[in-house]
Amino acid sequence: MTEKQKRQQKIIELISAQPIARQEALSDALKAVGIETTQSTLSKDIKELGVMKAPDGTGGFQYQMPSFGEPVGRASLKGEALLRRELRDFVVLVDGAGYTAVVKTATGHAQGVCEVIDQVSWPEVVGTLAGENTIFILCRSEVDCRRLRDRIEEMVP
Repeated sequence: MTEKQKRQQKIIELISAQPIARQEALSDALKAVGIETTQSTLSKDIKELGVMKAPDGTGGFQYQMPSFGEPVGRASLKGEALLRRELRDFVVLVDGAGYTAVVKTATGHAQGVCEVIDQVSWPEVVGTLAGENTIFILCRSEVDCRRLRDRIEEMVP
């Protein structure tokens, strides 16, 4: 696991375990567990993870992870909105061959986009693999691959 993946996993754990309302508080919580990071890096992590601010029940707001994992037909609005945003903001090319779709992203964004694709649990997808700017998506059939590529292309301007 890379340092970035470890840091992002810890961010998810911290946000899930306790109310955190500001980046400064999140940075302090990371420091408390031995992870030093800059404000810029933390901002990028928050964006890549799809972290949102949600009402905390007391009139304030706190960081919250989006909810995913429901089948596509019943995907949450938050999940669908995040997926569309990630695809719109970071995907630069959709291609493929046979059973494999290839999604090119802006450099450094493939893993974040890939995570969102994994979380929406599209039935065509067997598995994914992401590098810095390329995602390989293995589909169940060539027909499924074309369907998946069309779906992604519809979401990309």
